[in-house]
Amino acid sequence: MDFYEEDIARKYMTLVEALKCLPGVMPNKSKKLIDNALKINVIPGSLEIADFYYRVGETDLLQEEYEEIHIELESFYGTTIKISPQGAKVLMKLYRNGDLVMYKGKCITEAPELQAYIDRDGYFKEETDRIKREDERRKYLIKNPDEIKESDFSYSLLDDVFYHKFGAFRGHKTMILDGIKVNKSVFVYQSNSGKTHDSEVIISWTDSTGEGHELCKPSFYSENRRNDPNRNWGLPE
Repeated sequence: MDFYEEDIARKYMTLVEALKCLPGVMPNKSKKLIDNALKINVIPGSLEIADFYYRVGETDLLQEEYEEIHIELESFYGTTIKISPQGAKVLMKLYRNGDLVMYKGKCITEAPELQAYIDRDGYFKEETDRIKREDERRKYLIKNPDEIKESDFSYSLLDDVFYHKFGAFRGHKTMILDGIKVNKSVFVYQSNSGKTHDSEVIISWTDSTGEGHELCKPSFYSENRRNDPNRNWGLPE
């Protein structure tokens, strides 16, 4: 999955949220059914796989259908399962086929909330195309800094432009972009243990109207005692 596709996928519904849009469905038990959809056929007498498929209830899904219904995204908090609008179409099919786990006495009916999400498919496709175009332009500008305009200035673009020209560095570097002198300063700070480090990056310039600008990525460790002369650089007194 490309980064821009992942960026859009993070805006998708989670699988559990989508299941909650289906009247009468037990969301957690149905999610478990979908999580365990992969079925593997092994060649008798060996460990080789003959084939594999995905089955939810009595319905077999194509791999591309399952990949839309069960999108795994990693984050600091663990793995989250998302579902695209196309995947929501598949989920609606499973619902209408009676393949999901239902509460006792509940029946299959209309699901307007999930249908509304399915109808947003065009929006997500447009957003994916937009982010892809912006990424392609960004990559082009990094390699062709002479074409960067003042209106393009952002921390991520300028940081990457400096990295492309100078590589990783400590201290100060300057570039002229769209006739403007842009400065990048890198200060490296250590953790209290001294085993790891992290940089503070400051990018600054004065724009065409004379107004100063400063973009900063702080260091995780800049406030640590090891980096504070007033606390003897973290050394024992």
